[in-house]
Amino acid sequence: MTPDLLWQRYARIWSSEPTVRTTELAACLADRCSYCDVNGLIEGREALSDYMGGFQQSVKGGRFEIRSVIHHHDRMLAEWKLVSADGSILQTGRSFATVAGNGRLQNITGFFDSGSKAS
Repeated sequence: MTPDLLWQRYARIWSSEPTVRTTELAACLADRCSYCDVNGLIEGREALSDYMGGFQQSVKGGRFEIRSVIHHHDRMLAEWKLVSADGSILQTGRSFATVAGNGRLQNITGFFDSGSKAS
């Protein structure tokens, strides 16, 4: 899977149903993975799935769209936007990730642009 396709697939997980999230997280994230943003550090796919469920409750109909991906060696940087159900942009930011030997995302850190509407 190309880096662009991996990030697009990962972004869709944030608005997926729980059963789909489980399968897709296994496909996109390494067995030992972490996610970190301003709200804290999360270890493991199950904990991240729970966090994504909370996101869905707080941002009804929200979805992430990947704007660009740059990568080299085992590192990637994705620029994204969070879009509301009505199509307006709620948040923009970037996510940095290291990549495991099997090509799946391992450690992801999200950064939110200041001045965006959501945090």
